[in-house]
Parts: sequence; C-alpha cells; structure tokens
Amino acid sequence: MAASHFFVGLGAGMAILAVPLLTLTPAADLPHRLAAWIDGSSPRPLQMVAGDAALGRPVRGYRPGDPTPAPEVVPTVVKPAARTTPPPAAQPALVQPPSGTSMRTGVIRSAGVPVPVRRAPGVDSLDDPRIADGSPVLVSTSVGLQVGEQQWRAIRGLNGIAGWVPSAQVAVDGEPPVERAVATPDTTAGNEGERGKVANTEGAGVVLRNSPNDADRRPAGFLDGTLVTVLERVGSDWVHVRADNGQQGWIPARYLAPPT
Repeated sequence: MAASHFFVGLGAGMAILAVPLLTLTPAADLPHRLAAWIDGSSPRPLQMVAGDAALGRPVRGYRPGDPTPAPEVVPTVVKPAARTTPPPAAQPALVQPPSGTSMRTGVIRSAGVPVPVRRAPGVDSLDDPRIADGSPVLVSTSVGLQVGEQQWRAIRGLNGIAGWVPSAQVAVDGEPPVERAVATPDTTAGNEGERGKVANTEGAGVVLRNSPNDADRRPAGFLDGTLVTVLERVGSDWVHVRADNGQQGWIPARYLAPPT
C-alpha cells in the first residue's frame, strides 16, 4: 500500500512540472528551436566603412562634436649655407738674427710714438705688433742688417713681441746712440706730373706716414695698385705721394712702381 502511494505521488509531481513547458512552447516545435539555437551562426563583427570620420579620431581625448584633427605636418629643416671666409693674406716669415749671438738690454726711443716691430727688416705688414716708447727690450749684439739707407736691429720685448726695429729707435746699453735720420728741407722735388702706383705689398697695401719716418704712421693707407702722383723724395728710401682722391702721405720708396 505504501509503495503504491509513492509511485502515485511521483507521477503527479512530474505531471505538474511538465504543464508549464508544454503550455509556453508547443511540444512539436521544441526540438527544432533547441537545434536552431545550438547551430546558430556567430554574431557579425562591426565593420568600419572607408572614409568614416571615426577612423581619424584620436583614441583618447575625443569629445563628441570635436572636429577630426588633420595629420601633423613635419617641418622641413633647411640647412644654412656654409659661410666661406677668404684665406688670410700671406705674412712674411720672421727673420731670426744670426745664430750664436747674445742679447743685450736696451730701451725703445721713438719720441713717444709706438714703434712697429717687423717680421723682416724693412718689410711692412698691416698687422705688425707695436711696442711702446720707453719699453725695455733685449737687443741682439750682432751687427744690424742694412736695408737701403736704414739699419735694423733684432729685439725681443718683455711681453714676448719679437722682430726688427730701426737701429735709430732703440738705445742699447753699452753702445753709442745712433742718430736718427731727420727729413731736411732740401728734399728732392718729384718731376712734375711724375706718376706711379703702389706695388710690391703682396696685396696688403701700404700705410701712410706723416713724415719720412717709419714710426710716424697715420691711420690711413693706399691699396695695392693705387695710382699716385709723386710730390717729393728723401734719398732713395722715402717718397711723398698723392692719390687721385687728394689723400697724400709718405711711403717707403720700395712700394712705388711705374704706373704701367
């Protein structure tokens, strides 16, 4: 009796559970729905259309309504043209005094005018260093070099400047003073209309002097090739000239050549 009641209750429970399922879905269509759900295709991925504005939007920092930024333009770097500097003018080599000579103390004597120190006796250069009047120097004891009518002595200053100065512009201890050549009124006048040109300066030009004195320089000069008129001469070393622009002064005669 008890067993029969158990099976009756079990059958009643299964009937109760089967009623909602059969009510919502017809029994004949249920297997087909389950098969369609199992065999159904996977969802399609989202495809972007070419030219869509969303493709150019930044990943971060974009807000609706902002314009789509254009690609950045890389600036073109233009290298500056290399500057060319003209080569420096060739300078004469420093002429050394004879080997084996000793040095003696001395003082520059130039009446208050700085004295240009030449690299070679009698050769002018625009960048020749200058040594002040009264400067103590060491002077070579060897006999000076004679260039034209002027004698030159090798000197070395305490500041390291070394070269050649006219013997008349340095007083050497233990030697008699050398008389300075002074221009006298009896200078030789140049031939009327005598012409010449500045030459033999290696392109550096020549510095004008106020008098026929190497130390009496002025801040002016003539370029190489300048045509001049000869006004007067002092011996064979100095010539007074005037350019076509009216500028005039004294220059060493070795820098004057015929106009042709």
